Order: sequence, then structure tokens, then C-alpha cells
Amino acid sequence: MRIPVSLMLAAAGCTLLPADSFAQQLPAVTQLPVRAGSDLQPLACEKTPPVVRPPAAPNPDPMEIPTDDLLQAVLPPAATAVLPVPPAASPAPALPSGEGFRIAIWGDSHLAANFFTEELAKLLRVPGDARPNALIPANMARGGVRLPLRQSCVSPQWKYEPGYLGGEQAAAPGPGLVNMFSDQAGATLAWDIRKDAQSPGYERVRILYQQTDAPMVVAISVDGGTEQEVTLSQKAGPAVLELAADRPMAQVTLRLIDARFRFHGLELASPQSRPFVLDVFGYPGATVASWKSANLDYLKAWFAQRPYQIVMLEFGTNEGNVKPFDLSTYRKTLIESVANMKTVFPAAACILIGPGDRGVLVRRSANVRKKGSKKGTARNASARRGKKALPLPAVDLYEYSAIHAAIGRVQAEVAMEAGCLAWSMQDAMGGPGRAYAWAQQSPALMSKDLIHFTVAGYRRLAREFAADMGWTAAPAAVPAP
Repeated sequence: MRIPVSLMLAAAGCTLLPADSFAQQLPAVTQLPVRAGSDLQPLACEKTPPVVRPPAAPNPDPMEIPTDDLLQAVLPPAATAVLPVPPAASPAPALPSGEGFRIAIWGDSHLAANFFTEELAKLLRVPGDARPNALIPANMARGGVRLPLRQSCVSPQWKYEPGYLGGEQAAAPGPGLVNMFSDQAGATLAWDIRKDAQSPGYERVRILYQQTDAPMVVAISVDGGTEQEVTLSQKAGPAVLELAADRPMAQVTLRLIDARFRFHGLELASPQSRPFVLDVFGYPGATVASWKSANLDYLKAWFAQRPYQIVMLEFGTNEGNVKPFDLSTYRKTLIESVANMKTVFPAAACILIGPGDRGVLVRRSANVRKKGSKKGTARNASARRGKKALPLPAVDLYEYSAIHAAIGRVQAEVAMEAGCLAWSMQDAMGGPGRAYAWAQQSPALMSKDLIHFTVAGYRRLAREFAADMGWTAAPAAVPAP
């Protein structure tokens, strides 16, 4: 059952707070005039020696997607109706795409791949020549992450600090609730900030970082030019090193000279930027606990002049992977996390996006293939003839379907209490148990791991989401297997 899309927070509307109301929260800024170059060579990343591993022995019993015959041995759980969303004071407003919009979405690996949000941007009719003022999290060169950058280079001295793990990174969070940290001289970060070779780049590049009590020394190079040493000695806390050029920059390199440096991300700005903002903060493995653990006063600084109209949280897949899964603990974490999100963005409409359906792989030796059986009839037909039924699988093929359905119900309840909208990927797929059908589509909509989606699957979900929000027409249904 789909959650009715009758709510886009009439109370919040799409009101933008004046920038000067956030003045007390602005990070400290160090400005560095730079000169953009021309005739650039492609950005070449430092090559690390490949890890040599002995060849793996052939697996005589690999994991694979269950066959139709095996799936018929166990019935999927019945879809449980979610709580209805109370009617809003007024209908959900149409997204003002013609005038621009400001949207931010935090999530896990489903977002990190960026296929869902790229399709959403197309559906929201973002002009092809629009260059948004982009905020990019500190997840460069992380496996499973695709960013709106032509190239990123990260030297081996850096380590990732995802906020959901708590600790020091949660006390000093970047806008994406993930940091990159190094205390080794010579560590480098480099970016080709253009979308492609023909893109003009940006006149201003803001490097977001944590200022420490002790001064820090870094070197900056723009477009392959001579390095400039910079001493960073602002007030301790969230800070920005702003590179300003008189024409668009394409490549930026940062090298640590004497610094214990916590990098938070990039902000790219241009006078020609158009008012279409869709900031994506996805990190593989992330959970909504990042919002529970984050230092809110520190986090607010990054958005002091970036008030979003709509904020979305897409989590649940990694929470459902915890063994044993405790629904009451998850509920408490979600309530605190949503409350913190609303503290940071009190004027934004909010949407919770629940996880998709998830399947279970089985050993080939346990994967039933009954010769001559018709799809959907093997077990019942055997029972009617009095013959021995197909053996039950040793694993619960719908374990995660049930967990994700429970997570979706809790998200609907918490959203209702918090004045947010809830939307479920699993419901958009057709309910619990649909991962297997999506994997059997041509082209496949589900990845072979039965957790993630293919590019076609993510695009399909984006179209379902936009249609449910009332922004586009509904796509055609996916047939049952």
C-alpha cells in the first residue's frame, strides 16, 4: 500500500529564511586570491601499487539468486498497511522548478551512487546549462560514490570518518556527516571541479575544514600553477578556505605542510550559477544515527546561508542489517535523528525515504530447479498429487523483506509525529518480496546482491518518487514474475 502523498508540510511551506538571520552561525573564512590557468593537462592521480593476492580457489557452491521453484516453497509475507498520513492544511505544492529550488538529501549507498538523484534532477526539469552552487561532501574516491566532479584524487594518507560511528568526527561534522582526516605532511587532495572537459568550472572554490587552536599550514595549487602556502589561523571551529579567481578554475590541489587536517567538503560557486540546488550527501554504510550523534551547533554553520526548501533522509537498509534487529531501538534513534534534523532546518519540508525490498542469496546446491515445472505451480501441484513437496530452504528468503517493512512502518509513524512525509522504496516496488521480481526483469532492476538496484532500477524509483510527490506522471507498473 502506498502512503498517500497529501503532505508537503504546509506548516513549513517553502519559506526561505533571510540569510542575515543566520549570521551568528557563519564559519570563519580565510580568502586566497588565485589565478586560473588554461591548456590544462588531465588531472593524474597518484598511483598506488596494487594489492597482490593469491588467486581464489573456484567455489563449487556459489551464492546465487533463488529460482522460481524455490521461491514458491515459501510464501512472501503479507504486505502490512502503513499508517495513513494525516491531511495537510493545504495540498502539497508543486515544486517551483521553473523558478529554481533548494533540496538536500542525506542517505546511504543508494544515494552515494547518485543514479536516483541524477534521474530526479532530470524529472525536475533542471536546465542543461544550469550550474548550481554545489555543496559536495568529503567522500571523494570512496568506493560506490559518484560525485558531480570530473576527477578526484586522494593520497593514501587520508582516512574517512563517517558520522554514524560517533566519536570525534560526530563532534566536528561536515555537511555530509562524513569527514576525511590526515595528520601526515605531504598528504594531498586534488579535484577537477568541472562536470566534464567542456564545462567552464567555478570562480570560487570553498574548502570546508575544521580549524584547530594551533595554526595549520597548507599549500594550494590551481590549474597546475605554482603552489601558494597558506597559514590557517582562524578561531577554532568550522572554517572555510575560499579560493577566488577572476575567471573559472578547473583544477585545485591541496597539500598538507604542517597540519592535522579534518576536511569537510567543497562548496563550488559561480556568478553564473542558476537557482537549482540538489545537494546529495550519500555514504556507503551510513545510518540515520549520524543525525543523532552530530554536534548540531557545528553542523548548522555549513547551512547558515543555504536554507533548503525540502530536506530528505534516505536510510534504513544498513539499520536492517544489524543482528539482532531491535525495532524499538531503531525507533528511538530515528525519533532523535529526525528531531535533530528539524532543529538544523526548522523551515524546511521534510521527507523520510524508507529502504527498498531486499532478497536473500542461496547456495547453488540448495537452489531448487524442478524440471518441467511451470513458474508458480511446483509446490502446490506436488501437494495436490500427493507427492512430496519441494524442500524448504535453510534460510528465510523473506527475512529482510519483513524487517524493511517494519522499518517503513516506523518511518511512517515517526514522520507523522514530526510533521514530515514518509515514502517507501519497498512500497514503490510493490511491497515485501518484490526484490526477486525486480531482479528478473529485463533489463534487471535489482542488482545481483538483491540489496542494491541497477541503474535502471534507481531511475525507476526516482520516477515513482517524483510521481508520488505530484511532480510527474506515474510510470507503468512492473509486472509480476
